[in-house]
Amino acid sequence: MADLLMYGSIGVGIANMVLAGLLLLVYGGTYAKTRAPFTLALLAFGTAFLLHNALIVYSYVTMMPLVPPEMTPYLLGIGGLEAGGLGAMLWTATR
Repeated sequence: MADLLMYGSIGVGIANMVLAGLLLLVYGGTYAKTRAPFTLALLAFGTAFLLHNALIVYSYVTMMPLVPPEMTPYLLGIGGLEAGGLGAMLWTATR
């Protein structure tokens, strides 16, 4: 069961990378149109999330045997909450 939750965490991390990449595309388009300094901060924010999730996926894949089984539901929950936040940001950025 713990391995299944770890694979779920990896999947959610990949989904978060996709969401962060889409945010970067939206924010990049906004910056190209407006040249507003605030959108540069949004681009940095999106880049940080993309790199953060890339590191998470890499660490989960390479260190899966070292993660205690009791932690796996929490890791999946944290990734799910982050996906919800990134999804909400993407939804509001495209409106």
